[in-house]
Amino acid sequence: MKTTLTATYRTLQSQVNRSSLKLQQYQETAASGIKLNNPSDDPSAVSSVLSIQSQMRSGERYQTTIASATSQLSNLDSTLDQFENLMVQAKEIVLATGNGALSQSDIGTYAQQLSLLKEEAFSLANTQIEGKYLFSGYAINTKPFPDSSDPALYQGDDNHTELQIGPSQKVVTNLTGAEVFQGQGGGMNIFQLLEDLQQNLSSMDTEQALSRLDDLEAGADQIRSYRSKIGITAKRLDDADIRMQDFADSMEAKLSSYRDADAVEAYTNLAQQEQALQAALSVTAKISQLSILDYL
Repeated sequence: MKTTLTATYRTLQSQVNRSSLKLQQYQETAASGIKLNNPSDDPSAVSSVLSIQSQMRSGERYQTTIASATSQLSNLDSTLDQFENLMVQAKEIVLATGNGALSQSDIGTYAQQLSLLKEEAFSLANTQIEGKYLFSGYAINTKPFPDSSDPALYQGDDNHTELQIGPSQKVVTNLTGAEVFQGQGGGMNIFQLLEDLQQNLSSMDTEQALSRLDDLEAGADQIRSYRSKIGITAKRLDDADIRMQDFADSMEAKLSSYRDADAVEAYTNLAQQEQALQAALSVTAKISQLSILDYL
């Protein structure tokens, strides 16, 4: 009898312990809304969950890169917008010198204004963002145009930065000063043009300056063409960002299907387990009170 009661009691105690652990699990699920707190909760789902989380981390890295690239292109476009406006101002100055009634002093004033525009052009070409030069290629710590008196000098390099914004998808996120402002690759050296115009006006040669109006417009078009390239790349970034967000939402939904608990089911399981534990405790309490006198 003693052995039988002891074995029975131990069995009931083991059931109580298991029931308590199960209750604790249901309490955690109900409180957190997550049914997969530990690998043992659903071993078959662990591999899928780990794969989904890995893909989500990759997507987040792409989104971070896209945001960085978008910011870089925005800085480039803003700078080139100012440079384009500068070219328009230069054209207006040259056109104004076509007035035959102007005195040499007036023309000299226009020459000074053009000189200031040239200095501003170099300043824009040397733009820094967070201490890094925009138009130096890879040489972001090197000032690309250190001498405004030398339109041919360029101290940056010719490398373009490529960033991966998705699987097998890359975009170029920088422009070099040599290609944009000095016409490397077949364009116009805008700095040399502004230098020539300043010299024309300083020497009162307005006729020669006026003959370069088409060159000024071509220089402005050169800047516009690079802004257009920036716009095309920015559109690709926007599209990639939308795809990555859709992908993130899809992965989150899949992860939720494995990880998140159904609220109704969670609280139903909790209530049922509480009842089961109370029943087990009640039976165990009664068994533990039995003695040899109960059988006499």
